[in-house]
Amino acid sequence: MKKKILKGIGVLLLIMVLIIGFIIYNMSSQYKKLRQGELVSNIVTDTIPFTYSSTGHLLINVKINGSKKLYPFILDSGASSFIFSNHIDELNLEMNGRGFGIDANGSIFLTKIRSVDTLQIGNSIFENTNAKEVVFNFNCSEDIYGIIGTGIMRHLIWQVDFKTQKIIVSKKLTDLSFQKDRIEIPLTENKSSHHLRTLIKLNNQKKPIKVILDLGNSGSLKLNESYALEEGLNLEYKKIDGTSSKGLGGNNDKSKEKFYLSDSLEFEDSSYRIHKFPISTTPKAPNLLGLEFFNKYKTTFSWKDKKLILEPYKNTQNFIWNTYGFSIDYNKKLNKVVIKSVTEKTPASKANLIVNSEVVSINNIPFTDKSSFCNLKNLMKSNDTIKLKIKNDDLIKQHTLIKEPLF
Repeated sequence: MKKKILKGIGVLLLIMVLIIGFIIYNMSSQYKKLRQGELVSNIVTDTIPFTYSSTGHLLINVKINGSKKLYPFILDSGASSFIFSNHIDELNLEMNGRGFGIDANGSIFLTKIRSVDTLQIGNSIFENTNAKEVVFNFNCSEDIYGIIGTGIMRHLIWQVDFKTQKIIVSKKLTDLSFQKDRIEIPLTENKSSHHLRTLIKLNNQKKPIKVILDLGNSGSLKLNESYALEEGLNLEYKKIDGTSSKGLGGNNDKSKEKFYLSDSLEFEDSSYRIHKFPISTTPKAPNLLGLEFFNKYKTTFSWKDKKLILEPYKNTQNFIWNTYGFSIDYNKKLNKVVIKSVTEKTPASKANLIVNSEVVSINNIPFTDKSSFCNLKNLMKSNDTIKLKIKNDDLIKQHTLIKEPLF
């Protein structure tokens, strides 16, 4: 009997070793494919305009395989390059293997790899590149074709001016102009994925936290909650009730997210220090420095020089944003807009908004179809005061909400 048990354990261990070996080999193989590609155009500098999607992502226009049509892609320094599956037939890209993807909350999903012969951004042309195919499940983003990620971005220096909504790309830092009061922060690069990382500390922590520079994350700083719970930090926080998106390849899940407020944020090997900095956390989240941080500066990313260069738009930066304290989502099955999440101690929680309640209208503009949902989201972004009609248990209530600082 003991021999059978030991034999069974041995077989299970062998299977586990084989599975782990397969995953390691597959990840190594896919990173090699995603690293492929070269910049073939000879440019000194080039200017690329960008816009914002309704989800808050940066959008740039891209030509695929010599197309005349311009396709909107998300620019994302925190991801590999992706093609969204709802556009695969139109782009007609050949399959070049399979791989694994990891979403914004650390969940793993299976994906196909597609080959892209030529890809053009402005006057910059790249040849023989690859991209992962993935389901992109964000509402109001059906016209976005994919993501330009680290495999492409690492070939150039990217200077993003959020005020003018223009990006200047170059091969050398000396071809770009900078303010005298610029802040230079040293970076490291993951040799496989080409993610750029830097080290930060909260409230004079002894051990720094390694964070990825992630233009695709719309928040300021996202951390694994364990870092916010370190002994001695005692950070103020607010819970979020509702659901949160798992990101690329994922679905909605019950929210375990919280907002924390750190008295200070410091960068390792730099004298730069920020006061009063908000953080979002989940138990499994990777550590990401996001768009709400970068857009306070003209921001330059250099893989070649391993530098992040920040040029402040103002003498003092305020990172605490104003909010109603709730988010909305489109429920496809019910064809309704619903309250997705509510943050405690905000105007929404004070008005006793309930998760999954139906949103009837915002500023007297009713929900009629999926496209009107996108209009309602834009109303919430562009207005500091809204009139909100909510239906719950067949009872309709009206609330007037005014945005307040998160902390």
